[in-house]
Amino acid sequence: MPNMPKKKRLILMLAILLAAVAGVFMGVWVAAAAIAAIAALMGSKRLFRYVRAHEGGEQLARECAKYTTAALVASLKAAEKDGDPFTFVVLGDNRATKKIPPVIHRLARQENPAFLFNTGDLVRFGTAGEYVSRYLPHLRAMEPVPVFSVPGNHDRGARNDFSGYLAVHGADRFSFDYGPCRFVGVNNGKRARMVADDIAYLRRELSKSPIRHKFVFVHIPPTYFEDGVVTVSRRRGFVKFREEFRALMTEERVDEVFMGHIHGYATKITDGVRHTLTAGAGAPLSKRLPLEAQVHNYVVLHVDADGYRREVVRCIGGEWVRGE
Repeated sequence: MPNMPKKKRLILMLAILLAAVAGVFMGVWVAAAAIAAIAALMGSKRLFRYVRAHEGGEQLARECAKYTTAALVASLKAAEKDGDPFTFVVLGDNRATKKIPPVIHRLARQENPAFLFNTGDLVRFGTAGEYVSRYLPHLRAMEPVPVFSVPGNHDRGARNDFSGYLAVHGADRFSFDYGPCRFVGVNNGKRARMVADDIAYLRRELSKSPIRHKFVFVHIPPTYFEDGVVTVSRRRGFVKFREEFRALMTEERVDEVFMGHIHGYATKITDGVRHTLTAGAGAPLSKRLPLEAQVHNYVVLHVDADGYRREVVRCIGGEWVRGE
């Protein structure tokens, strides 16, 4: 139940309470039957999603050929002009919500970015239908701006194979250079979170030919990031390979690691590397964060010959406020 949405959790608790009350007045077997029916209903929903997990995937892939990582990188590199300043935007965790994502993508488009990054949890259940109705509108709203996304845990789908996500983007990793910057993203939304092959990929890509700036994108933060950031003792970040990840980010002199998963905004510097949580593109804001961090947000970075400058745009009191 910890990962169940609040509304569903309340409904389930109420149903169990009513079953218990029925048991008091009508007998324990009635209560047991009611609870069994509730469990069966919940199980049937999961089974239904599992059976239909790949439904519509082939059509989705055909419609999204231009959104694959390979296609996006090719078009981006073809239009690249050496030495030109550029802007990019980072946001995440829009999930399947309706209110904030259209607004935040419209604002991001107005930043005139060369490209946009999403730190994951693009939809709620990972179905092809959700990607069509809830994610593709955002990609279309950003056109012709390329959108590079790493998948989140909600993008796994009922079969834990990221089939919907892969139908859109074709691959769950990316690495490319643009101007003086290298951008590398990996999928740690898996059940195993970060795995040895992810570390090897990051090491290989980050250590290629020297470049001025390096940026890394993952969905789930390492637990060490949560120290001093969250207000509760229980951690949601990844544990296995966290120290290898931490050492690698420092060794490769990564400028900034962008993450999602914990809904809000926070940033801290660990071993000289900035780690930024930007997970406020629509999903319900997390009570695990301090009140000031519970904001819808996106991050803007402006790159030029002198380096780069970052801004954070937060929704405060209904107004989108730009700051450091």
